[in-house]
Amino acid sequence: MNEQLSQTLQAAQGGVTNLPADAALSNVSSWHSALNGVPGAETLVDHLAKLKSALESGNLQEAAGILPGLGSETEKLASAAPDADKDGLRQLAAALKG
Repeated sequence: MNEQLSQTLQAAQGGVTNLPADAALSNVSSWHSALNGVPGAETLVDHLAKLKSALESGNLQEAAGILPGLGSETEKLASAAPDADKDGLRQLAAALKG
């Protein structure tokens, strides 16, 4: 499993809505940069941009509302991911969906 995915899963173990906002913002920004321009990830990148904006503005209720859609998009992309990352992405998708 790639290191970024492993770190994200570890951070999300206590529930994604329990992450400190600054840690969540750093993680979201990192994923946004990593996935920007990846074919097929456009909708996921859009969700990440909205989540990043909500976190930056301190609107945690809006941020929480974005998570289920982000989880659904993550789940869709899991099937096209490298085999080593598929299970981790599915776990992350489930955590995001709540």
